[in-house]
Amino acid sequence: MVVVTQNERKSAVLSRSSLACLNSIPSVNLTSGCAHDCVYCYARGYTIYPGDSKVVIYKNTLEKLKNELLKKRTKPQAVYFSPSSDIFQPVPEVLELSYLIVEFLLSRGIGVAFVTKGRIPERTLNLLLTHSEKVRAQIGIITHDDNIRRIFEPNAASVNRRLEQMAMMIAGGIAVEARIIPILPGITDSPGSINSLLHDIASTGVKRAAISTLFLRPAIISSFRRHISDEDLLEKLLIFYRHTSRLSVRAEHSSVIPLPYPKRQEIYNRFSQTARKFDIDLVICGCMNPDIGGTCNIVGEWPIQNKQPDLFNQGEHNNS
Repeated sequence: MVVVTQNERKSAVLSRSSLACLNSIPSVNLTSGCAHDCVYCYARGYTIYPGDSKVVIYKNTLEKLKNELLKKRTKPQAVYFSPSSDIFQPVPEVLELSYLIVEFLLSRGIGVAFVTKGRIPERTLNLLLTHSEKVRAQIGIITHDDNIRRIFEPNAASVNRRLEQMAMMIAGGIAVEARIIPILPGITDSPGSINSLLHDIASTGVKRAAISTLFLRPAIISSFRRHISDEDLLEKLLIFYRHTSRLSVRAEHSSVIPLPYPKRQEIYNRFSQTARKFDIDLVICGCMNPDIGGTCNIVGEWPIQNKQPDLFNQGEHNNS
């Protein structure tokens, strides 16, 4: 059972990430904590992480966002959701807030980019399709096997639902990519698993996917030991991370426990070879693989615009 509490947001809504793949447009988190409870989530190591199955909703986010945009001389071209939580968590209050904020941004001509492993409500999906040219989506999907999904992403949408959403958005003109992050060594990187997953992704019409192997932090290892009861499965995964040095990643004062470089390259090569068969362009997340490079294109591609004065709600601003 997910415990939901509401809190007032004191800091700014829009912020810029220190990660290279995220700093081109401002980002926003609607919550602290995430109801999907993915056992590998890096946000588990954050000091503000509220705990397993706990979600803190910043209920004043829309009000603060409106005030922030009123004060800006130029409005952002787009906003990204969300660096450390999912915009489409299976929590009614979160889904309502996400709809209102997305509706507000799109109505002001501001684009929306998101990564999700959740079930997008029909009302929100219709809104996104109505403004398809202003939407960039990445769907997180790490396996074709729903049994594996249940172990590592217990409250996220089913594999079939994610594939259906990808197909519907592609058909509706939304730019959609797949996000195969993290690849779980020994579990989701066999030739058969890779082939099945990329076949399913290709069947939706998606032509691009971002990849990266699992990187460990102490909080993630602790999460694995608490939530994965199959000790053989856990050992099958963790054995690859023995005798490896920490790697500094492209975030301030941050490092991770990676797979050894040769093993990562081997896995990426297997994915790339199979992706070519399905006409899928693969990109590696350079923020998590600084020794390899690349970009996961997490915020999507946006046309370069000349900065113009922000006329957002100018009349309201002058009358306030």
